Amino acid sequence: MHAGKSESVERELLAITCENLKPMLAMNFVASTGVSAILWSGGARWAIGWFTAAAMLAALRYGLGARLSRAVILGGTPAQFARWRREFAGGLYLSSALWATLSLLVSRTPNPGQYMVAIILSALAAGGAGIMATMRREGRVYIAAMLGPASILLFGHDHQGVVMTLLGLMFLIVMLVVHNRNYVTIRHSVVLKNENLDLVRELQVLNIDLEHRIDERTKALIDAANSDSLTGLPNRRRLLSWMHTHLAADNGRNAAALFLDLDCFKQINDAMGHTVGDRVLAAVAERLGSLIPENAMFARWGGDEFVIVLGHGDDVFCQAQRVGHALIDATAQPFQIDGQSLSVGLSAGLALFPGDASTHEALILAADLAVAEAKRQGRGKVLTFRDSYAATQKRRFDVSRALPEAIRVEELVLHYQPIFNWRTGHIHGYEALARWNHPKLGTINPDEFIPIAEETDRIIALGDLVLRRGCAAAVEWTTSDHAPIVAVNVSVKQLRESDFALRVAKILAQTGLAAGQLELEVTESVFAEDYIDATRSSIESLRAIGVSLLIDDFGTGYSSLSRLLSFPVAAVKIDKSFMSTLDGSGGAVVESTVLIARRLGISVVAEGVETAEQAALLSAMGVDLFQGYYFGRPSASALKGHDMRLSTAIEPRRSAIRW
Repeated sequence: MHAGKSESVERELLAITCENLKPMLAMNFVASTGVSAILWSGGARWAIGWFTAAAMLAALRYGLGARLSRAVILGGTPAQFARWRREFAGGLYLSSALWATLSLLVSRTPNPGQYMVAIILSALAAGGAGIMATMRREGRVYIAAMLGPASILLFGHDHQGVVMTLLGLMFLIVMLVVHNRNYVTIRHSVVLKNENLDLVRELQVLNIDLEHRIDERTKALIDAANSDSLTGLPNRRRLLSWMHTHLAADNGRNAAALFLDLDCFKQINDAMGHTVGDRVLAAVAERLGSLIPENAMFARWGGDEFVIVLGHGDDVFCQAQRVGHALIDATAQPFQIDGQSLSVGLSAGLALFPGDASTHEALILAADLAVAEAKRQGRGKVLTFRDSYAATQKRRFDVSRALPEAIRVEELVLHYQPIFNWRTGHIHGYEALARWNHPKLGTINPDEFIPIAEETDRIIALGDLVLRRGCAAAVEWTTSDHAPIVAVNVSVKQLRESDFALRVAKILAQTGLAAGQLELEVTESVFAEDYIDATRSSIESLRAIGVSLLIDDFGTGYSSLSRLLSFPVAAVKIDKSFMSTLDGSGGAVVESTVLIARRLGISVVAEGVETAEQAALLSAMGVDLFQGYYFGRPSASALKGHDMRLSTAIEPRRSAIRW
């Protein structure tokens, strides 16, 4: 057994012995009184002295036991424990020696009480076998001292005494065996009890540790449930809880919410992967977090969206605006990720509580509506909520929900606007323009449903529908001497599809339209770096089958002139926004475009031409192809309404539009 555990057991045994000391002393006192009285009555005057010595020894031993309680013994030092055991053993040995002396005195003086003394000693020895069972060595000495001398001295003078001596010695052996068994049993019980206590303590410690771990785990789960794992910011659950606690506590005083939405973040995710995107989000959160006021809660709402709720104050609106602009400026600075400089933008929607919303959830919704409108209006700004934004978003939701079915049942129709060739005097072709008249939502303009189709990726199906119907219509325009082209707008998303050229070829085969009669129009966003290899591959494949590509809204976006060298395009269409300033900056753009286009062998189309003066100026600059209300409005039939006469200012140059 381990030394520490063995000492603990010995302490327990000594404590039990001390608890048994009182009944043992009481038994000794009664036996001393009885034997002294018997011996006194038999003429042994020395019995008084012996009794006095026995009484004094009993008193001393009682005093020792009185100060050694269980707590004292178990709590004492090892040195104290050793001293107490020696003191107890000393008292026990003195007591047994006193009784051995009594045996010697009785054996030397003829006295009929010798048998009574032997009986009392046997009883004391038997009692000691039980009471002293907690101390092996001391108990053996006590029993041997009580029975050994008495057996030898009291009965050894005759034959009968020899028998009694043998019986006494045999009884001594039996008592020693009984004492040893009792000792083993009691010690084993103490060991088991201590082991049980140790086990209980271990279980208690384990239970405390388990409870502590459960508490920590519970807190961790609560934190995980209320925190964003990527940025470490509070999530929407914790944000709403914070709002319920803090905003309700101030009895409805003004508060503000800023709904933040990253601009152009999807391009980073798509082009560089979500791992890089996640690192950008974490970097954005860290940078923005350093600009958040102390009285605000900054949380990640989800995806690339964040929310800031500012605490109450009379100037909370102005404070929210300042914070919003500071965050936009901070986000505009590039982020360095793996040695690459990545740029994102930020738009913010601002709403006030309780002015714009009566509940905390409604406050977030109002700010969300405001940021959606900010992104629709051009991004990179702080826009304050207005009631009309809710109706706008409701309309956008209804349109986005109705669009898939409209495409499926081909509810959309095509109108065609002529493109006039000034040099030849013929209709060069028609641009196919989608129109949508919904039975419940009414007329839905392209400026409304095309962006929604782009956002929801319905533009692929919509583009295929317009392409198929436009090609089918163009087949009917062909005459013996002229075959006008059909110009169909396509999205950059369509060009990024690896099988787009194959789908175009299939539609041409199905409709019977010659590839040379199809012209696809795409905006300048085709020049963006994102997926540029995929778009160039589609354009080259289209050119290979004979389909031309035209850059629409030219001059409004990217530095396109340099890009024209690397893209096989057939024409550029100058944006209508330049028509109002042809005698100034707009004219400079047109002249520069015509000059470069001629050097590259590219045609130039001017759209948005509404007056004869504009047509004359454009013609003088070298533009040959025109499109606009002056030459014809979009019509459901390409052949109706376009046999128009030109204004008198242009008639000397081209007297009529000929088919």
